[in-house]
Amino acid sequence: MIDLVYSIGLAVLGALLIAVAVRVLLRERVNFHAFAGGMAALLFYWAVIVAGSETQRMIPLLAGLSWNWSGKVVTIAAVLLAIAVLPWVTREEAGLRLRLNPGSLVPALVCAALLCALSWGVEAWMNDGRDLSAERLLYQALMPGIDEELFFRGLLLALLLRAFDERWSFLGAPVGPAALVVTFIFAAGHGLGVADGQIRFDALPFCMTGALGFGLLWLRQRTGSVWPAILAHNLINVGNSFF
Repeated sequence: MIDLVYSIGLAVLGALLIAVAVRVLLRERVNFHAFAGGMAALLFYWAVIVAGSETQRMIPLLAGLSWNWSGKVVTIAAVLLAIAVLPWVTREEAGLRLRLNPGSLVPALVCAALLCALSWGVEAWMNDGRDLSAERLLYQALMPGIDEELFFRGLLLALLLRAFDERWSFLGAPVGPAALVVTFIFAAGHGLGVADGQIRFDALPFCMTGALGFGLLWLRQRTGSVWPAILAHNLINVGNSFF
């Protein structure tokens, strides 16, 4: 548990360094109160995941399962509740809408296809074996995309957009410092952390997750909705099971 605390602290520190660099080096506006709100949301997110995962062993129907169903379900519910009750985040800002931005459907499909090709290609190259168990396929088709997109490209992005000016653009989608912070935190959760009291950096997972995370964020910003990112995320994860 202490290593997880240190790992989260390392991610927050990295995010803070990005914010400071944006303010000092790029001389862009940074609202550090709003930034602190985003980091508080990150701590809340991880606390809910840990608490939710601990309940799985206490539920007879879930105790024998291999994947963290309870942690994801509790986290999804908590994030949706936060979006509903927080006065400074609207559903629209969190991407909770079915309507896509005009002209974004084809770019979204192209982006999703490229992300799938990248992830599946790396999985095939690594050749670490396929896992087609029913539980894994069902879990990967539902849980990670809903949980992680609702938080990272939904709630967290909405909060950090209040901290930075997103005046940059990339292929028709507004991206900027908030996008960099969200992408870094997402990548750090998969490739940068603390284990046995030492900082560990795994370059391939960090870079791969960062690339996929940025692609999913672009998808969310280009379409204006988080749902395409959820679908693409889950499709990537299901496809990875076959390689």
